Amino acid sequence: MTRQPTAPSAATLSKIEDYSVQDQVYRQLRDVLMRGGFAPGEKVTSRKLAAKLGTSDMPVRAALGRLLAEGALVKNLNGTFSVPLISLRKFQEVMKARALLERAAASEACGLIDAAGFDELYDEAAGLDRAISENAIEDYLDHNQRLKFAIYRYCPSQTLQSLIRLMWLQAGPFLRHLNKGLDRMIEANFHDEAIAALERGDGEAAGEAIARDILSGMAFLSTHGEFAEEETLPAASGLEID
Repeated sequence: MTRQPTAPSAATLSKIEDYSVQDQVYRQLRDVLMRGGFAPGEKVTSRKLAAKLGTSDMPVRAALGRLLAEGALVKNLNGTFSVPLISLRKFQEVMKARALLERAAASEACGLIDAAGFDELYDEAAGLDRAISENAIEDYLDHNQRLKFAIYRYCPSQTLQSLIRLMWLQAGPFLRHLNKGLDRMIEANFHDEAIAALERGDGEAAGEAIARDILSGMAFLSTHGEFAEEETLPAASGLEID
């Protein structure tokens, strides 16, 4: 059976080799942000990113511009760019929006996932369990993102998929706070429940399991995460693209 190619680890970037360099750079940076590979306020330069990716600065600059437009980066007073900090209120708004959108996407995907798709879901769920038992936060974030999007890509609504990605871009950097209690996520792991519901054709139950997974993560991070009082950053910090 044909499997989707394995995505890079949340904290790693790989060399770009295909002709569509600009799009690949954007997709890699987007996926790393979604998995929490960059911390809130983390400083990175376009030159360092280009060196890791094996490209020139130009496609990296273009990718950073797209991410700025999507709200994944913010512009500071000195003209540089940063992975934004976020307030608790804003974080909860984003996670609640995720729950609504992803509940709908999982429900709409129900009945459309083929045998190869379920094999992939069970592989990713097993990877999640291993990551939890080993307290491996990067592996957990990697498998968590891949499992959920392995469901959502079967959703026929491209609009839903796009909105979900936008919400992940805003929430992703803060998921790294899960490393303060990853073992506790065993009690709040609804992935097996969601997969079982999809297999028996119960889209409503699958969507409910996904929503509970997201909201339980929100509750944990609301208590253990570190948030800004406002959605602003000091001008001295930033993601430099000059």
